[in-house]
Amino acid sequence: MSALIETIGRWDFAAFQWLRAFHWALLDPLMVALSDIARAGTLWMGLAVMIALVYRSRWPAAVQVILAVSLTALFIDNVAKPLVGRERPYELHADVPVYANKPTTASFPSGHAGNAIAGAYALARLAPDARVIFWTLGFLVAFSRIYLGLHYPADIIGGALLGLGVAKFVIGGTRWRFRDERGRV
Repeated sequence: MSALIETIGRWDFAAFQWLRAFHWALLDPLMVALSDIARAGTLWMGLAVMIALVYRSRWPAAVQVILAVSLTALFIDNVAKPLVGRERPYELHADVPVYANKPTTASFPSGHAGNAIAGAYALARLAPDARVIFWTLGFLVAFSRIYLGLHYPADIIGGALLGLGVAKFVIGGTRWRFRDERGRV
């Protein structure tokens, strides 16, 4: 079993290095900004509140977004990360450049990726017309963590799958029928 884990770890690091080979310094400020504004799910919860302030009938769905992101963060930070305890790329490989502040928590799973995918999924239900924007933003936030040297690809995939699972659990079979400001469905 340990040989399998070591092999997966080597593949993960190879994928990490390959993705980082496309580093472009002009993108550094954008990737840092994306990572910073998405910290602790604030981006996703803020978007949900803004949409609900404009479309008052969407408050129940906005609460689902907030719940999905909050539960994802709670599970990843308090259960999954302590349970797995994976070291971050820069902790195992001293030559890995890091383009942001170095977190002190475990690497697997990525909380940013979990929150991003939970937020994108739930927001796409809240405002379906903007789903392409939410999913694009979610994938960019998740990728920013690899780009900045803070996570391996498996950390991102693991976080994304957990976030998607939690969001699907929170949303369940809910079907919202939103009214526009003139009261039409």
